[in-house]
Amino acid sequence: MSSSATAGVATLQRISAKALSDKMLAQAVVFHCALSQQRGPSAALRYLRERGDVLAALGIDAAPPQVVYVLHRGFSGWQKAYGEDERLTEAYRKELWQDDW
Repeated sequence: MSSSATAGVATLQRISAKALSDKMLAQAVVFHCALSQQRGPSAALRYLRERGDVLAALGIDAAPPQVVYVLHRGFSGWQKAYGEDERLTEAYRKELWQDDW
């Protein structure tokens, strides 16, 4: 296992192997932070770079292709458009988002 795979597995240890492999085998994954300007895109890039090594470390050789998205305008933009729609946003608390980012 390469050092990046070891680091990737160590970094992702908080997620169970089953949950991790389920996410890595999903058709699409969406990353975000409050504004999706720094942390969300950085996390998506790191995920893309480490995905193959982590899957190999988990013994998954043939993973299907996956699309990785970064949520445009982050959760701040999402909550403005969809925050109060309970079908799309679980446990939304409007008072936490009253002030713009």
